[in-house]
Amino acid sequence: MPIKKGMSRIIDTLTDQKWRYRMGRRFEAMTDEIFQVIRWVLMVGFADYLAHLRDSLILDLTYWGLSALLFGYIASRFLLRPEIPFLGHPVGRLARFAQSGLNFLLCIVVFAIVLCIIANLTETIATHRGAL
Repeated sequence: MPIKKGMSRIIDTLTDQKWRYRMGRRFEAMTDEIFQVIRWVLMVGFADYLAHLRDSLILDLTYWGLSALLFGYIASRFLLRPEIPFLGHPVGRLARFAQSGLNFLLCIVVFAIVLCIIANLTETIATHRGAL
């Protein structure tokens, strides 16, 4: 009997229009964020590829400028929107500062990982295409 009751509850939930709307909005927001990150990664990767292809100061500056914008986007995800509560709900100025510091450190780590991945992919593509 518990399985039948559970299935009935699942079917009721899946047919609830309000629940479906909320889940659709959440899924849309998640895919939009993923698309934004992929778009930024592709732009930075292409700029990195061009900088590898031609030794030009303007291409290097373009790469670093786009990388800075990517960092800004990542930072906006972790700092300007609700922070990840590493310390729960800190009380006091020092605890809130530590919370923000941990989120900023997370931004730097994520950014470094993303740049490392972009650099490896770009180098692989450039080597494969004979640019290096």
